[in-house]
Amino acid sequence: MKKFYIETFGCQMNVHDSEKVAGTLVALGYSQVDSPEQAELVLYNTCSIRDKAEQKVYSRLQQFKRNGNGRLFGVLGCVAQQEGMRIFERAPHVNLVCGSASYGRLPELLAELESGNRRVAGLALDGDDTFETPYARRDNPYRAYITIIEGCDKACAYCVVPFTRGKERSRTSASIMEDARRLAGSGYTEIQLLGQNVNSYQDPSPAGYSFADLLARVAETPGLRRVRFATSHPRDFEKAIVEVIDSNPVLCDHVHLPVQSGSTRVLTRMQRL
Repeated sequence: MKKFYIETFGCQMNVHDSEKVAGTLVALGYSQVDSPEQAELVLYNTCSIRDKAEQKVYSRLQQFKRNGNGRLFGVLGCVAQQEGMRIFERAPHVNLVCGSASYGRLPELLAELESGNRRVAGLALDGDDTFETPYARRDNPYRAYITIIEGCDKACAYCVVPFTRGKERSRTSASIMEDARRLAGSGYTEIQLLGQNVNSYQDPSPAGYSFADLLARVAETPGLRRVRFATSHPRDFEKAIVEVIDSNPVLCDHVHLPVQSGSTRVLTRMQRL
């Protein structure tokens, strides 16, 4: 059985993406191991928000520059999307570069590597889908993540997210509720709803639920004791969200919200207004 190792840098979204990637690989016949030395396929799921996290990835790759021992190396996530084909120039022993919007192509990309291709890449950002799989391998037996929206349309002056995660793409409320019921039925008692900007969630199905509507529905899932969400944008934090949190004890009194400057001039320059 082929073995893989995956190391994750960055936010909860990356952690959940790694869970889904791991589940996809297990479904393809791989087994997960605890160190890169044990693996034939070594993956780094990367973050480009902080330079330190990006440099850590290249440091990890440098360790195997001279002695890869036949391993395949892949760079996933935001650094992959941001740097693209330049990663092959900086780390020539890398075989796979795949941005988060292309995770659904991983089986195809790995098949290309197995057929003899030296380098493969998935870097498209123009799709309308989010990457979902029933095979996610979750490490926490009580808390589970559910991605409800990917990407961001805000284009803050300093932020790379629209370029690494693409435009906002919301999942249907029906698919999210199906995940919530399945997870609660499997014994999970806490769910965290994820997105680069969860507040801008808008159900693309005819139901047309807002984020506040979705929170109320998820909180009604039998078996759930706690529901959280991250991350929020101040511009979209509507009164209805506060009201639904206040009225439902399952919704945690916790908000992951970046501190705002008090200066209109600064916020205008940041494009945060």
